[in-house]
Amino acid sequence: MKEFDWIVVGGGIAGISISEILTREGYSVALVEKNKKLASVATKEFHEWVHTGSLYTLMKDEMKTLKYILGSLDDILEFYSSFPNMNLQPTENGLKIIKGEKNWFNQNYINFKYRLKNRKFIISWIYSISRSIALIEGIRQHDWLRRRAGILESVTAKYYLPILRNFLKILISNEKFIQIESTDFTTNSRLLLEDLIANSIANGLKIFTENELQEVTSESTGVVARCDKEIIKGKKMAICTGGGLEKFTNIKLKRSYAPIAVVKNVPPATKSFVELDYFKKKCINIVTKGSSYGMIGGISLSKKEDVEKYFDYMIKEHKKLNSNIEVLQKYVGIKNEILNKSEGEDRNYLFHINESDKFKNVWSIIPGKFTLAFSLAPEFFRKIYKRNPKKHFKASSTNESLSNIIENTVWGEVQSRKN
Repeated sequence: MKEFDWIVVGGGIAGISISEILTREGYSVALVEKNKKLASVATKEFHEWVHTGSLYTLMKDEMKTLKYILGSLDDILEFYSSFPNMNLQPTENGLKIIKGEKNWFNQNYINFKYRLKNRKFIISWIYSISRSIALIEGIRQHDWLRRRAGILESVTAKYYLPILRNFLKILISNEKFIQIESTDFTTNSRLLLEDLIANSIANGLKIFTENELQEVTSESTGVVARCDKEIIKGKKMAICTGGGLEKFTNIKLKRSYAPIAVVKNVPPATKSFVELDYFKKKCINIVTKGSSYGMIGGISLSKKEDVEKYFDYMIKEHKKLNSNIEVLQKYVGIKNEILNKSEGEDRNYLFHINESDKFKNVWSIIPGKFTLAFSLAPEFFRKIYKRNPKKHFKASSTNESLSNIIENTVWGEVQSRKN
């Protein structure tokens, strides 16, 4: 029986980031994944979209999600700047992305297009757009050198007058959309994951793939994980298996279904964008991937039977914009969320760290957005050890591809086949 300080179950972004934080601090970690490679489910399927809070300026959740997202950017700067390829830099006037060949983040900003046509008399929508744009400008102009953005006052200060100006501007506009380049951008997720895994392996991480967790038992000295191929003992365990959490916890999850398609024949000048509408089912987006490729999507659906209808709608809308667009592959990403109806939203984009009520020294993790992993891992460490993880360290990397360990994205697989 192999023994470790920690058993981390699930090799997506949550399991990878938590493993890295723990090994960074000198703890022995076993990362257990049921599939052949890491990052092979949700971390493989979804857009490589780094959220800076822009999209959530439209949410009616008292800016809770916006605060979480801005806090994750604080944590990227604070806990991940020792990685040489982490190319996000704080300035007095927003965040700067440094160009480079193997860097984590791209200067591929997401353009927001708020629909105005036939919506001008929906006053709540016009106000929401006005407020959203004002908040995005607050994020764009934020002084990251002196203030933590997770403290919302730095973003919302003096934004009422801009809201009024935006409102009046929208009312007199005759455009179909009002547009703004948001502060959101894209990531090279596989380069980022390779750096996290390389650093973890250098610090002693052991990876067990094709090894699904079957049973958890608690002992006086720790936890035992009975897997397909191994019996692994740990002092503590973090379960990061998404929908698989229900097997080992009393947590009830809500699943939603995100129709996504990989497309080609996207003109090189096309900018990534999202069309936002008062009627959510009218929203569509595209994240460009260079070399004429892109990923199109829009919303997540609560009912699986609605997926094909939305596929038809979003493909038709994109073909109106570009008749030459060709769909290479359609698939459905599955999101698992813990809902809190008392917060007034039917979606929950936040991460959750819950101590098990079934097993001692076992925690369950729901990661929320990919971007939130950079807050999730430090917060997990703080919650367990009551201190911050290291902020400054010599990060280990590798010159070799880790494609034998980390699954490519869906769009990357399709692109490779076509090339």
